[in-house]
Order: sequence, then C-alpha cells, then structure tokens
Amino acid sequence: MKYMGSKSRIASTLVPVVNSIIQESGLQQYVEPFVGGANVIDKISSPSRAGFDNHKYLIALYQNIREVPNLPTKCSREHYVDVRTSYNLSDGRYPDWYVGAIGFLASYNGRFFDGGYSGVVKTKAGTTRDYYHEAKSNLIKQIPNLENIQFECADYRELAPTKSVIYCDPPYEGVKQYGSSRDFNHSEFWDWARSQRDAGNVVLVSEHQAPPDFKLLLEINVKRTIDNTKRVKATERLFRLG
Repeated sequence: MKYMGSKSRIASTLVPVVNSIIQESGLQQYVEPFVGGANVIDKISSPSRAGFDNHKYLIALYQNIREVPNLPTKCSREHYVDVRTSYNLSDGRYPDWYVGAIGFLASYNGRFFDGGYSGVVKTKAGTTRDYYHEAKSNLIKQIPNLENIQFECADYRELAPTKSVIYCDPPYEGVKQYGSSRDFNHSEFWDWARSQRDAGNVVLVSEHQAPPDFKLLLEINVKRTIDNTKRVKATERLFRLG
C-alpha cells in the first residue's frame, strides 16, 4: 500500500534477506511492530505473520481489507475534504476503515491527511493522473497476500513476542515525522529491541544508523520523495541485534 516511508521500492532486495534469516533461525513466528504499508510482511514466508501499528485507522483498513474494492472509483477533492473533516471532528460519519482508506490512498505520498490531496492532478508533462485510483488498484492487487496476516492496533512497547523473528521499521531518527509517529523516543526503542533477545527472538531493524551492538546486514541506496518537487538520496540499512 502507498505509505510514507514504504519499503515497496526495496522489498525485492530486503525481503530475501529477511526470509533467509527466518529459514536459518527455524522460528515459526514473524512479527512487525510497525507494519505501515505492509509492503514487507505481505512477501514474508512464515507459518505465522502478525502486523501491529499504533495507527487505528490503518489497522482498521487491514482488518476490513475485503471492503476495499467497494471504495468509490474516484475520490474528488470535495469528498477528500469531507472525510478529513469527519476525521478531525471524530463525528463517526464514516467507518474507521473507510477513513483509513481515503486518508492514505488520496493523500500525497500516503501521509494520511497530512500531505494534501493527491487524487486527480495535472502533471508537469501536461497529462492527468488519478493517484487515488492508482493507489486503490495497487492495494486491491495486494489483498490476496494480506488475508492470512493477523493485524492488531498496538504500540510496539505493548508487545511481548517469544521465539519470533521481529522486523522493525520504526520512524527514522533525524527525519521529519507525521501523525502518530511524532515525539517518537528512539533511545527507548533501541532499549526495547535489546530486551526482545531475552525471549528467544531474532531482532532486525531498518534505519539509517544503529547503535554499535547492532550488526549491519544490508545497505541499499534509494531516492526518497520529500514533496512533489523535491527528491533526496538516502541509504537504507538493515541491522541485526548481536
């Protein structure tokens, strides 16, 4: 799914490494505390897959994923504003899954009512693109790979998995945060990640940098979209505890 910070562009390189670690570990459970756009977990080979996130509208969308084909074919700017207003007022006029769908699929760069409307727009080349329709179509294609995943709304600090491979894609340090990731405590996260080893877990983390007790496994150079006029180069890294 379209989501800010999504790993969709690097999944073809990242996922084989994660799958090889799952196979080598012999562990039967795979857990993502920051499931985001589910662009990694949907490709993971494991008998048990669980995706968590503290964004209740995102999780409601996944829990009602079969409803996605029933979304409107087009999302006008007026409808986007209406759903956003309903969300801001918490008036309950739309179900949570629907708010999640419009908020992510029709917002620029998947930033859930934080990046502005990106439904039907004129490109620099003079053509017209319906980004909402494209995002909806991509999510519909993803549905078969999401149906056997357990999705739950929870903060990562509430989780206590055992004998699992845990892949974490937390908010990156030094990068502007939005919505539910604001005020993220990075030191607290690294301490939590270390504590998971005591329960027989293998801990993997995507970040730009990590403390010295986390071993670098993979580096991928990428171009990241900041807004509709700015792209920056960055290096995605995968670390493993110990």
